[in-house]
Amino acid sequence: MVTIQWVVYMVVGCCACFGVLFLLYSFMAKQTAKHEEGEVDASPMTLAHDRDDIWVDKSAAADDHLDKMDDLEKNKNEESEKE
Repeated sequence: MVTIQWVVYMVVGCCACFGVLFLLYSFMAKQTAKHEEGEVDASPMTLAHDRDDIWVDKSAAADDHLDKMDDLEKNKNEESEKE
């Protein structure tokens, strides 16, 4: 036997499903419209492959940064010892 509670659950469940489907459809429609207008960029991976600085060795800059951090730490230690 179908009760009122069961009907309410079905109505709420169907509304939730249709709401989610509507949001997905509207998002996909906007993305399709942007893609047709040429506003959507290529995927981030293809853009990353186009960058030339990916293969540049940045270890020297990292070493310099670490040296600066060591110097700051030494300065702090010296100042704290003076006090």
